[in-house]
This record gives sequence, C-alpha cells and structure tokens, in this order.
Amino acid sequence: MKKQTITVATIGMALASSLCAQSLFDLAPDDTQSDSLPLTWTAGLNFGLDDNPTPLGQGGEDEAFYGNAYLGVTFLNNSPQTTLNFGAQIGVIHYFDNIDIVGQDIDDTYFTTSLYLNWTHRVSERLRFVSRNLLSYELEPDYSVGFQAQRQNGNYFRWSTDNAVGYRWSDRLATYTGIRFDGITFDDFDGGDRTTITAYNDFRYQVSERTVATLTYRYSDVDGEDQVSDSTNHYILAGIEHRFSQQTTGVLRAGVQIRDVDQGDSGESPYVEGSFTTRVNESFSLRGYARYGVEDFQRSLVDYSLPFPPSVVYSNVDALRLGLTANYQISSTLGLNGGVNFAMLDYNERQSIRGQSQIDEDFLNLFVGFDYQVTDNVSLNARYNFEDLSSDADRDYDRNRFSLGASTTF
Repeated sequence: MKKQTITVATIGMALASSLCAQSLFDLAPDDTQSDSLPLTWTAGLNFGLDDNPTPLGQGGEDEAFYGNAYLGVTFLNNSPQTTLNFGAQIGVIHYFDNIDIVGQDIDDTYFTTSLYLNWTHRVSERLRFVSRNLLSYELEPDYSVGFQAQRQNGNYFRWSTDNAVGYRWSDRLATYTGIRFDGITFDDFDGGDRTTITAYNDFRYQVSERTVATLTYRYSDVDGEDQVSDSTNHYILAGIEHRFSQQTTGVLRAGVQIRDVDQGDSGESPYVEGSFTTRVNESFSLRGYARYGVEDFQRSLVDYSLPFPPSVVYSNVDALRLGLTANYQISSTLGLNGGVNFAMLDYNERQSIRGQSQIDEDFLNLFVGFDYQVTDNVSLNARYNFEDLSSDADRDYDRNRFSLGASTTF
C-alpha cells in the first residue's frame, strides 16, 4: 500500500505544480528531471457549506450547502531529450439552496474546467526550448497569480502561453529568452478583462555551484477593456537564485518598474519578487512567495461607500502579496496541508469623474485540510477555508467554507 500511496501523492503533486506553473511559487526556469508517470485518471466528489457564496454582492450573504464533482487526467513522459506533461480536469459546482443578491436569484450551478500542457525539448547540452500553456475556467481565484484578490460573483476564464529558449553560452553564462501571452475575462465583473503580451530576457551567471546571479528585463503591453485604459510596463531587475541545500532553494529579484498608463499617470516604482521551497524532512515541506509592485489587473471596482455606487477606475494598484503553503505527511496514509495568502492593495490615481481618490484593501485567505488514504486508490479529504476582506469602499466581507469528500485514482 505504501508504494501505491506514494505514487498517488506524486500524481497529485504533479498536477498541482503544473497548474501553478506561471505563479509566484515558480519564478525560476525549472529544468528538474522527473520520473515518467502513466496516464492516470482521478475522480472526486465533495459536499460542503459556504456561509457567504456571493461575497461581493451587496445583501447576498445567505449560507448554502453545495456539492462539487470532478474528473481529471494527468500524464508525464520524460526522456533524455524531451519532457511532455499535460493534465485536464472538468467539474461542476452546485448550490442546493437558492442564492440571491438583493432579492434577485443568481445561478446555482457552475461548470469548471482546466487544461495544461508543458513541453521541454533539450536539443543539446547548450540549447533547449520550453513551452508552458494553461487554460482555466474557474469560480475561485488562484491567489498566487495576482489576477485578482477576492472571489468575484461568477466564473472567470484565464489563459496563458509562455514559450522560451534557453542557451548556455559558456560554462557560467546563459540566457533565457521568451514571450508570454495571457488574458482573463470575467462573466459577471465589468472592468476586469485584460490581455497582456510580455517579452522577457534573463541573463544568468553561475557564481558558484549553488548560486546563480540574474539580470532580467521584461516588457509588457496590457490591453484593458471598455473604460479601463491600456498600459505598458518595463521591468529591470537584478536577482539571485540560491540552493541552500539539496532540500532548500530560494529566488529573489528586485529593481524598478517603469509604467505608462494611457490617459493616466506614469512613473517609476520599486518592484520585488521572491519565492522559496524547502523540505524540512521526508514528511514536512514548505513553499512561499512574496511580490510587491504595481498591478494592472482589477484596476476598477464599485465604491459602495458613495451614494449610487459608481464603478471607479484607477491608474495604479500598488500591491503586496504574500503566500505560504505547508504539507505534513503524518503516516503513509494520513497527510495534512494548509496555507495562507495575503494581499494588500492600494488603488490610487483615480481616472473616473466620481469616486474616492484612493482606496485601500486588505485580503486574507487561510485554509487547512487533510487527506486520508483508505485503500490503494481511494482517499478521503476535508478542508476548511476562511476569507476576510477589509475595504475603504464598504466591500468588507467574511467567508467560511467547509467541505468533506472522497476521490479515487485509476
């Protein structure tokens, strides 16, 4: 049983890491070799209670029971030259109780899907091509990405394709050059849709066996929707990637962000990003991230503190994001997991006629859960999730979610 349990856990970790691949948990190019995994299916069913299913809908704080069913597949094929990794998942979330906002019924059934495809081809010891692609239609946000900081009402569609070439010019010097296209659209949130093109280049210098110094340039062109203007950003960053031990690595980059907003203010601001991962022992592991900079996503919000609440657009959103996740394997059958995500957002440089000149918001997300292996391919799981938003725009809310379910792998 132990061998099979480890295999199932590895599949789950592969799925999670691939879906997080372009998140703040994964800042550096990853050339880690992994053992191949066969085509594997996972199915699950969860039931839970959500005490605030429409948190940003004024007057919509009715608690509701819900069910969630999903089916997923993963595959990893690794050869000396090529690594191919893909996964997909479809699901449905249904609220059994009627949900309304100010007396108006809203959808109680939501469909979700996600698909990723990662490909690495090593042409030689010097040259390699990397492609990472993601499509996701989801209800709950991925806080580590930075597209949003709160659960909006309704689904969102997110896509990303990141293609790069890495070349080692000498034993110590290499470059990593690529272009990324990504976008997000919301079903029920005006002013949140974005499309971004980012070109980037990393100069990578091997300082020692464990340390790589980096010099990074990025250029991004952001296309907003409707009343939200477009913007461009230049990033000039110096950084370091260090392996403290075989189990612990860290990445830190810092520099300047040069920003130009159409019909808005432009300027420079500091930019910092970092991540780390460590395996304390065979049972306990940690991952974390941090980022501070000016964000383009969610530059508009509804200010409920004003009469006839307007939708207000701002040039800049100064954002600090912090996150930490932990996994502890108590035994071969029982594992614990938990984490925290924190976002501090400062909306400033108002572009709209009405609205506050500046709005501050703090968001906290906490979760804890367990997985218990019942048989070789069946496990039970439970999770508790807490959200808290504090806002100058009277958008404050608390939210608690509980779920209990089972999954099987075959």
